[in-house]
Amino acid sequence: MKEIRPRWRLLVSPLAAAGLALPAMIAAHVLVGPATAQSYLQSGDAVGTQYFGLSRDSERALKRSDTKNYDVEVWDLITNTRLSSITGLSGVVNVANISPDGTKVVTAERTGIVGLWDAGTGKQLMLLRGHHDQIHDARFSPDGKVIASGARDGTARTWDAATGAQIAVDKQRGGAYVDCVSFSPDGRFVLSAGNGWAEIWDARSGKEQSSIAVGPPVEEAFTTFARLSNDGKSIVVTDDEGAPTKMIPVELPSK
Repeated sequence: MKEIRPRWRLLVSPLAAAGLALPAMIAAHVLVGPATAQSYLQSGDAVGTQYFGLSRDSERALKRSDTKNYDVEVWDLITNTRLSSITGLSGVVNVANISPDGTKVVTAERTGIVGLWDAGTGKQLMLLRGHHDQIHDARFSPDGKVIASGARDGTARTWDAATGAQIAVDKQRGGAYVDCVSFSPDGRFVLSAGNGWAEIWDARSGKEQSSIAVGPPVEEAFTTFARLSNDGKSIVVTDDEGAPTKMIPVELPSK
């Protein structure tokens, strides 16, 4: 079985890709990557620095603690100060993302729990339970109202970010790992990828819109990394380090 490891990724900042200024403390570290990289970065994705999550206004970021195992820190990039530490996490966190407005943090934990935290205080808001194995990915919708998660149990799920209630469940084709999830630009649809397949489904009803083979099926391994582009018109397939390998046109329902 392939080794399971935390999956922080060094990616080109969406701000840099758009030609916008980054805070001075991180601008010097941004990686230069393929021009197509900007097409699959979403709010909350990692930048090419010590930080692995960024709020939409680029004022708050996440980083792994340098001194305490498993702790996740929230930093104010304007004042270069630590706002809070998220502690008491149940072991290794595979992925952490910050909400677009910078007020909440979602963690994908190896215990099968999706954690939701207050970014300003580090206080636990709620634990989202429903997955039956470790969480591989978790992130907020563009408006921050919905959370999508994908797990080793072969399912992707959506949750209400305000109440923690589970909204919908999608069973991945082949029943193998879900490696990553992403939202359409309007937040209506989720793309879940795993076991060589990318599936697009309604974030509210769970109804499947399409299922597309994007790579070889290899069960029990991280093998399929794909997400919707920022304009929602393509599936961007990447390698496990985030470098795009191909783009597949898609057409999402307009209503």
